[in-house]
Amino acid sequence: MANKSTSPHQPGLLLGIILISLGGVLLALKLGVTLPWHLWKYFPVPLIVIGLWGLVHPNRFVDRMGGLWFLTAGIYCLIGQFKLFGLDWWSAWPVYVIAAGIAVMIDRSPHICSRHGQRNDGEA
Repeated sequence: MANKSTSPHQPGLLLGIILISLGGVLLALKLGVTLPWHLWKYFPVPLIVIGLWGLVHPNRFVDRMGGLWFLTAGIYCLIGQFKLFGLDWWSAWPVYVIAAGIAVMIDRSPHICSRHGQRNDGEA
């Protein structure tokens, strides 16, 4: 009989948290609770945090490449939301080209951990 993992980091944990949060927000709206919608403009921040976490501490849920793309999406959304550097949603797309270049360098570098958490140069 196979052992089940008792790790608190189950794949369904994040999805469960998202669904509970979404249900809580919908229930609050139905009950007439006023929500702080002005905070919605900061939605890119969690993407950036997840991306940085994936780059610094890659794991089975977010590896370095996933972290890079979460970070890129967060930066793009932050630029679009706040019109940083004079850019907006339609003119900030070069961020993805830069990220693609970084992704190619990360994927090819023998000294940086690969997607599977192992070194490419044969070291353990």
